[in-house]
Amino acid sequence: MGSRPGFPVSRGESFQTFGTETPDLGLGTSAFPSGVASPDPLLGAAHQNEYLDRKALAKALGQSQLQTQDITERDEVLLDPMLELTAIRSRRAESAVGRRPSLAGLSEEGGSPTAPISQGVPPELANLAAEIIFILVCTAGQVIFSLTYGHATVAQVPLRDALGIQATQTPWLIGSSLLASGLSVIVAGSMADLAPPKPLMVGAFLWEAAWNGVAAGALTPRLKILFFVARAMQGLSVGVLVSASMSILGRVYKPGIRKTRVFSLMAAGAPLGFWIGCMQGGALSAHLPWIFASTAIFLGLCALAAQLTLPDLSPAKDNINDADAPSLRQFDFLGAAVSSIGCGLLLFGLTQGSSAHWSPYTYSLIILGILMFVAFAFIERRVSRPLIPNGLWKTPGFVALLVAYFLGFGGYSGAWQFYAIQFWQRYQGASPLTVALYFLPNGIVGVLAAWIVSKTLHIFPGHWIFTASMVCFAMGPIFFLPQTPNTSYWALSMPGIVLATFGPDMSFAAAAIFITSSVPRSYQGSAGALLVTVQNLTAAIMTSISDSLGAKIDQLPTGEIGLKGIRTIWWFGLASSMTGALITAIAVRIPKAEEKEHVH
Repeated sequence: MGSRPGFPVSRGESFQTFGTETPDLGLGTSAFPSGVASPDPLLGAAHQNEYLDRKALAKALGQSQLQTQDITERDEVLLDPMLELTAIRSRRAESAVGRRPSLAGLSEEGGSPTAPISQGVPPELANLAAEIIFILVCTAGQVIFSLTYGHATVAQVPLRDALGIQATQTPWLIGSSLLASGLSVIVAGSMADLAPPKPLMVGAFLWEAAWNGVAAGALTPRLKILFFVARAMQGLSVGVLVSASMSILGRVYKPGIRKTRVFSLMAAGAPLGFWIGCMQGGALSAHLPWIFASTAIFLGLCALAAQLTLPDLSPAKDNINDADAPSLRQFDFLGAAVSSIGCGLLLFGLTQGSSAHWSPYTYSLIILGILMFVAFAFIERRVSRPLIPNGLWKTPGFVALLVAYFLGFGGYSGAWQFYAIQFWQRYQGASPLTVALYFLPNGIVGVLAAWIVSKTLHIFPGHWIFTASMVCFAMGPIFFLPQTPNTSYWALSMPGIVLATFGPDMSFAAAAIFITSSVPRSYQGSAGALLVTVQNLTAAIMTSISDSLGAKIDQLPTGEIGLKGIRTIWWFGLASSMTGALITAIAVRIPKAEEKEHVH
């Protein structure tokens, strides 16, 4: 058979290496029968009646191997070119496998898979059950942040009466916690990256539980200062919980489908926690101390669960070639101090501004806070390990994403939701418990939104989802602006809540996955802390601006904002959210989620 110029190639003689792509050997088309549509560039169509030009194939193989003599011009016995072909393909396939990067947690599969490969259970966790409990414990940070926010929001009138404070001081029920959370979240994010995060999580749960117990005993006019101090201490621990949770999840999960699902579940904790907080605050509005006492019991159980389930993680190396992992010796103490002071001054000045009628000292505090942030930017450019990696600011679309998130989430929480509750209670006569039931769709739709993000972020670009979330933020004001004191809840309020709830869940999941996937493994907590800081700042800033706008337009003799002023605030929230949508559509580009290693 070796002396004939051509021979039939049967199906039994077709050589295929399953699981590897066919390498390009640089063979010309003369080795193959003309006009044959070949699915394999080396073998041609698998038909018995097609012929392969043996000499042309041998010549091509000889050209690709300089050591091989020109066998087509000699009378020697020809080497079997099919055996030569098989050997070359085998060597090249082995070389390709050797060059392929190792993907821990992924099954080794050659070729181009037709469907995305999801990571398995992380090696730090024993099994799927342990992974589920681990994710729930990490999600508790978002749940508790929104839980305490729901307490103060739905029970704001009973709390104001119990503490004997004026209507203009009501924003401090929320602002005291946000102020302290803003102080701690930046510091805690970096500390969770540079130290074992498990003790931070357990300690934060216990700290939060203790100060909820203090708040339960301080609900009197005589102890109102202690109550606000307790709220601030709660905010400190919430900042630690959220930052440490994002640090742990970002380190354990590589970018990919599984990380998308986990962060989507974490995002679902926010609306679910808010609804539980509203139900708890509404049901116990006649027994206010038990709002905080029952929360303290829940937090004690969370501390126990964290101690039993969280893995003992050490600071992570960004590269396997690094000699040592980062440690607390590299912590940016100066940057942490300057950023915390700046955040505290800014939040205090904004929160106090409306109640103090924007006295000169409030302006001074705000200006000092801004100057502190400018100094923080200069410091971060000169330290060996900044709190937030400088390269993150150069990521295309990152700054635009933060601005859009600031406007969208601020329009939702600070300009719509806070005053929607006032509208129900003051103008439609709803009790705190009824208001809590009004927010039932918030919890249900929040879980649905998280499921949608987990199923679509690896199919559609993330900026599509982020743009949709900005539009959803605007749905709250759109459905509330036409309302009157006699409008039925089912006509406009319920659909407005349903649509608006998609906003925070979709935006937080898309932004968190994008930010944490853009930084090295040792910066996961710092990157997540930045997003939470923006969330805290926008909630405080937008609430303050909204309160000032409403008071300027329509302030009642009691100090409360009239219906005309509330509608002005909703218009402001609508404009803010739609501006965020426009910025996202123009300047934000988030790629689809894909399986890959952490960046270095």
